[in-house]
Amino acid sequence: MSRFITILLLLIVFFFGGMSYGSFEKDRLKEQPAKEEQSIEQESIVDTTAVISDTTPELEENDYIVHRTASFFEKIVTAVYEGIITILYKIANLFFD
Repeated sequence: MSRFITILLLLIVFFFGGMSYGSFEKDRLKEQPAKEEQSIEQESIVDTTAVISDTTPELEENDYIVHRTASFFEKIVTAVYEGIITILYKIANLFFD
């Protein structure tokens, strides 16, 4: 039983330590000035021997189903993840506010 309590307390300490570190990191990045990017012009080289096709590859029906299924699972996992993070963030705010 004491092992479980010790592990639970360590997880809580690391969680709140990460939350406080993350909140300090977010503020630190705001203070840095934005660097200006310099653009360099390059000559474009055109290879006349290369043949470029304007046709797009046809997707088979099986590929389309796989992509739709992957997109569906991505939405589910993202929603569950966001829900868990929101709950943990609200719990953390109880201790810091």
